[in-house]
Amino acid sequence: MLSAPRLSSTRPQRRKRLVRYNARFLAPIQTAEFALAAQEVPLSEFILIPPVDEAQEFIEIANDFANPLDLVREAISNAFDAHATDIRLAFDVETVAGEATFVIRLTDNGDGMNRIGLQSFFGLGNSTRRTDRTTIGEKGHGTKVYFNAKKLVAETQRDGIRLIAILDAPFSKLHDRKIPEVLVREEPCETAATGTTITIYGYNNNRRDRFTHGRLKDHVLWFTKFGSIERQFGLETLLGVKLHLKGLDRDEFEILDFGHQFPSESKMSMRFLISTSYRHRITTVAAS
Repeated sequence: MLSAPRLSSTRPQRRKRLVRYNARFLAPIQTAEFALAAQEVPLSEFILIPPVDEAQEFIEIANDFANPLDLVREAISNAFDAHATDIRLAFDVETVAGEATFVIRLTDNGDGMNRIGLQSFFGLGNSTRRTDRTTIGEKGHGTKVYFNAKKLVAETQRDGIRLIAILDAPFSKLHDRKIPEVLVREEPCETAATGTTITIYGYNNNRRDRFTHGRLKDHVLWFTKFGSIERQFGLETLLGVKLHLKGLDRDEFEILDFGHQFPSESKMSMRFLISTSYRHRITTVAAS
């Protein structure tokens, strides 16, 4: 960069020359240098692909279910989406490899799964029901709650084919940053029946205090599709669906009918509310 000549400050005429010198020579040079410094000229172009930590995503989604009983809601939703009319939820403690193990069996007589359905069941975010507005599940996330276990076995049959899928130590493998592999065996089935059984070993690190029969029944009736109040509004499409439930502290299944169970006083109040709402709707339509 050019620099101005050093002149004595005692001579006014030389100060004027210095000002003219700066204005003529230095100012344009400094302005050009500033412009070059401010201008960002890319040397090359490149593409960034956002990375996805698959193992961490599986872990996050499996842990998103704060209440362990949400597993029950997921099982019931899947059964309804598969058009099941008979659902069985059994909770037991069994000895597996010499250790007391919390075992959950979720069974339904729904449509069953083929290879594509089984891939979706174990996969993340690739639901086969995404475009079906009649189903409950559509994101492909819910069944990942089953991954919070020591072992997961899915047995399903459809179209004369039986598939048995085994997933060992899913949660510990995910914490080791490994995507667990599913071993699948395919064989012909002897009957035309369809359905699925999911067996979960060591769910929630074997913590099972919440899975008593009373708690499970309350959760089913208050927080799942099975406890819907739609029957109170005359919708009886699912009237024939039965749920067989057996908590840890019960030896036999209790058979529940579809729909929320209201006390007799509540039923009278509900009928009054429905009839009042209906009369109000008719009056409004007539007035318009």
